[in-house]
Amino acid sequence: MKKWVALTICATMVMISACSGGKNVPDPQNGGNANGKDPAATSSDAPKSDVTLSLWHFKVAFDPGFAAVAEAFEQKTGIKVETQVTTPDDAYRQKLTAAATTQNAPDLYMYWAAPAEGAYDGLAYEWSGDLESDAAWRDSFFPSALSGVQVTQDYIDAWKKEDAISAWKKNETKPGQVYGIPLDVGSFYTIYGNKKILEEAGVDTDAPATMEEWLERMQAVKAKADKPGLVLAGNTFAVYENWFVNFVDYMKNGPESFEAFMMREEKMSDPKHAHVAEFIETITKENLLMPGAVALDIDPADQAFSQEQAAYLLGGTFTYASLSAMGMNMDDVISFRVPAYKDSVEPDAKVNPFPLVSMVVNSKGQHVEEAVEFVKFLTSEEGMILYANKAFDIPAVNIEDKEALLPAINSMMSSLSMEPNWFFSNPHVVGKFGNQEWIGFHDNKQRMMLGELTAEQAAEQFDKDAAAEKAKEK
Repeated sequence: MKKWVALTICATMVMISACSGGKNVPDPQNGGNANGKDPAATSSDAPKSDVTLSLWHFKVAFDPGFAAVAEAFEQKTGIKVETQVTTPDDAYRQKLTAAATTQNAPDLYMYWAAPAEGAYDGLAYEWSGDLESDAAWRDSFFPSALSGVQVTQDYIDAWKKEDAISAWKKNETKPGQVYGIPLDVGSFYTIYGNKKILEEAGVDTDAPATMEEWLERMQAVKAKADKPGLVLAGNTFAVYENWFVNFVDYMKNGPESFEAFMMREEKMSDPKHAHVAEFIETITKENLLMPGAVALDIDPADQAFSQEQAAYLLGGTFTYASLSAMGMNMDDVISFRVPAYKDSVEPDAKVNPFPLVSMVVNSKGQHVEEAVEFVKFLTSEEGMILYANKAFDIPAVNIEDKEALLPAINSMMSSLSMEPNWFFSNPHVVGKFGNQEWIGFHDNKQRMMLGELTAEQAAEQFDKDAAAEKAKEK
């Protein structure tokens, strides 16, 4: 754990001008274009088109990236792309679902990356033919990026056991299909820390060796700096469940026990897994959780951290972009992988990059051909460089010209391990956090944050829900 390197990203960025020595370097104000010229510079003979594509997404920090790509795309094709941002995530999901149901979905929409996610029972364009016919484009992606959005037989078999899964997913999907093109890679399982608050409390700014040590540091911050230890998006389902505690349980118990837990064969009330509820109870009872965190979605939680309302923030690699966009001085920020409990089975488990969001084309829209063309440009080397440097996001494509990327992006990429491990090689197990018992746990987690429920009660209810869902399996 001590070897987990904090992302001293902005310090690297300062060196751009100091070390240039006349060499072309990426210009962050110009989408990373090394020659200082706008790649989307206007031209009198630019193509003309009366097509305007609509693109919806849910990350404010990503909008400059989409805008840069859209500008360059218009210069090349004459096709305009208009973006619309909706936050928080839940509001976006509801809006998009309603639009898909009423046949009013946009031409393009960003969705959380996973096999057939956001496909809306066949609304989404299916990409396997395009990927097969364009080997150079297909092979430009990181392998984990494409595999993370590809339908497999394991997924289909699992879907067929779940009542909540649509008949289309169970019966119409086939192995190898892709319904969204990965836009970025990264990871969850990241803790950000405010260096100033930690130093004020006399707390070390390196990565804590264990979960127990991290809790002790939060206690010191509360006692000496009178600041809450942690803020997280307590109102958003899956932040705690999928950005933190599933990986912690994997490290603590190892693959066999973790899989048994996720497959409803071991209980949360078992001492091995009781930490899932007990962590929330502990940080609540000891006043280490920021007051009001229970009502926060992702962006407001990031905002609270950027305003120094807590010492630590639960996030992912993508959180850097949000904090930077919110005006936080990134020299004051440290980061490390979520800690493992003492005596964990896999305490040094590495975090592999995986696709976080994908771009989906509405196959029922009026401009499918143009939308497909835009996605291919967006995920080309040129498009990905423009997007990544403006959005501060790690591209899903393995960029050949690394110097065209901002040092900040390269630094984040170097913090991720490309060596596969069991956790990231078994997404059909990890993805069980979306089961009904976990959705119920989210509600009880919030009740624990409000002091209305104990960890023991939350675990008992989880076990009852899991048993009921298991009984429904065919």
